[in-house]
Amino acid sequence: MNALVSRASISDIAQRRDACLAAFQRAREIEARAAEELSAAHQLLKSAAPFSQGFYMSKEDEAKIQDRQFIDARVWDSLVRSTELNHLMDKKAKDELRQQLMTDPPEFTEDSAYSTIEKFASEAGMIFRRGIAEAFSTLDRRFRSHSGWKIGNRVILSSAFDVWGHWNYNRDHRSTLQDIERTFLILDGRKPVADYAGIVGEIDEHRRGDGRGARQSEIESEFYKVRIFQNGNAHLWFKRDDLVQTANRMIGEYYGEVIPEERKYDDDGGLHEPKRTPAKNYGFFPTPDALAERVVDRANLHNRDGKYRVLEPSAGTGQLARAAAKLSTVDCIEIQPDLAERLRGQNLFRKVFCVDFLSLKPETTGLYDRVIMNPPFDRERDIDHVMHALKFLEPKGFLIAIMSAHTEFAETRKAAAFRDLMAKMNAQWDDNPRNSFSSVGTNVNTITLRVFKDGRTFW
Repeated sequence: MNALVSRASISDIAQRRDACLAAFQRAREIEARAAEELSAAHQLLKSAAPFSQGFYMSKEDEAKIQDRQFIDARVWDSLVRSTELNHLMDKKAKDELRQQLMTDPPEFTEDSAYSTIEKFASEAGMIFRRGIAEAFSTLDRRFRSHSGWKIGNRVILSSAFDVWGHWNYNRDHRSTLQDIERTFLILDGRKPVADYAGIVGEIDEHRRGDGRGARQSEIESEFYKVRIFQNGNAHLWFKRDDLVQTANRMIGEYYGEVIPEERKYDDDGGLHEPKRTPAKNYGFFPTPDALAERVVDRANLHNRDGKYRVLEPSAGTGQLARAAAKLSTVDCIEIQPDLAERLRGQNLFRKVFCVDFLSLKPETTGLYDRVIMNPPFDRERDIDHVMHALKFLEPKGFLIAIMSAHTEFAETRKAAAFRDLMAKMNAQWDDNPRNSFSSVGTNVNTITLRVFKDGRTFW
């Protein structure tokens, strides 16, 4: 036996085995105590976040974040629910909040909680108004412009259902209906219902009961009548005129101007009849930095043959002009003397003209390769300024302008004629990011117009 293995070796193995068993036993005891501690910790979390029972996070998501993040996500979610601030949020706001809580929730402290609740409370009205505006802008692009559209007695939810008669989750009009119903319930002084209840629940129950899926059906609630067609579209009729009027007023307030119930179009001039009186406060909303960089980047100022001559009319604080001056020779026009003087003091521009742009002739300034502009928006003054700016372009010049979304939808003679002209000139329109101007005091939606004076296309 000793020839095969020594007693000392056997003894050593036995000792190691006994030590291993003891270590496992200690580990199991620690593991059991840890399980008890973890269970107690989860109970504490439930007491700290009692309203966060619906906040689900998969095991994979839990594994990716730290305990602090997981705990703070639950606590923040519970706090928002307990204060009922979530009732003011539309689907977009809820999704954004959830995404933040799932990825990088802020540390929850007494001070941070108070400051957050105070901020939410102060912005609650605006959050609610934004939710109304964005819910309807998903249905019809004309809702992007407060001066061009308002809620009537019916809206159409295109492709709300797929070919099998189920909700089309690519369009997600199920959430749109929930947002609209949430809006009307709050305006009527009541609390929102659960996501599975209300008009959505009635539609689901009605269509399940029939069992035929894609068919024409009609459901009616206290707020609406919904008719669903075999092509998947749903038409929504509103039954409470008083709530529709209140929602219209709030949409207008969100965009910065109350919509009168019987709005008349300000149709007092044609395409070549500009308004000569200055806008209120000169229509001054400086271009936010991010949008200025975006617009100037799309102006294509890189020139192998030297620098382009660029003009910014109604330059204000020169946000566009400063960005353009990095690559080009820039002139500015500004009607307000104090702002014009500040532009001169920046020592970035070839010349600054202190004059009303609409009274200036191109013979005074010469022609430009590029015009980059953010004109006043009210009463279609942006159209007047763009039309005048085209006169300042070289024959092969290029104009890029930030304009109100109203320009794309309004039914005035001026707006219609302007769109026709831009179509003949092969102009392109692009949406600017929503709330691009919120940082400077207005939520009005805007577009960017790009056009070559000689009508060249962009492809």
